[in-house]
Amino acid sequence: MPDESAEREAQRDAELVERLKAGDAKALDDLFRRHRDAAYGIAYRLLGNREDALEAVQEAFIHVMRGVQAFRGQSSFRTWLFRIVTHASLDFRRWRSLRAAESIDRESALDLRDDPAQRAPQDEAADRDLRVAIEKALANVSEKNRAALVLFAIEGMSYKEVADVLGISVGTVMSRIFNARQRLRELLASEIG
Repeated sequence: MPDESAEREAQRDAELVERLKAGDAKALDDLFRRHRDAAYGIAYRLLGNREDALEAVQEAFIHVMRGVQAFRGQSSFRTWLFRIVTHASLDFRRWRSLRAAESIDRESALDLRDDPAQRAPQDEAADRDLRVAIEKALANVSEKNRAALVLFAIEGMSYKEVADVLGISVGTVMSRIFNARQRLRELLASEIG
C-alpha cells in the first residue's frame, strides 16, 4: 500500500533527522540524497533556471543543517524541507530580480532524461517548443500561485501538504491553484493560439 510506503519513508526521515541532531554528518548526506531530486524540481520550476535552482537547493540544505535542532517534527521532514526550498527559491528569485534582468537559458528547460536518438526530430522540436511555452507561461504566474501549483500539480503533494509547506489554509491553496491554472490557460492560449 502506498500509505505504508509513505509512512516508512517518513519514519526513515525521522530517524535520519535524529541522527543529524546528534551530530551525525552522514545523516545530512542521506537526507540530501533522498530528497534532492524533488527539492531541485520545486526550485527549478519556481526559478526557471538550472544554476539558480541548484543554488536555492544548496541554501535550503544549509538551512536544514543549521536549523535541524529547532525542527520539532510537527510536520514531516519532507514538508519542512519543501517549505524551506520554496522560501529559498522565492527569496532567491526576489534577490535576482533586484540585481539583474531575468535571463532564462532555454536549453535548460529541456528534459535531459529523454533520449533524443529515439525520437523523430519534429517530435523533439514540438516537445521543446511546448516545454519552452509552458516554462515561459509559468514564469508569468504570480509567485504565490506558481508555488502552490508546482507543489500540487508537479510534485504531487496533497492540498494539505501544500498548505503546510506554504503556511496557508487548504482553501487558500485551492484558490491559488485555480487562479494559477486559469492564468496558465490564458497565457498558453495566446502563446500557442
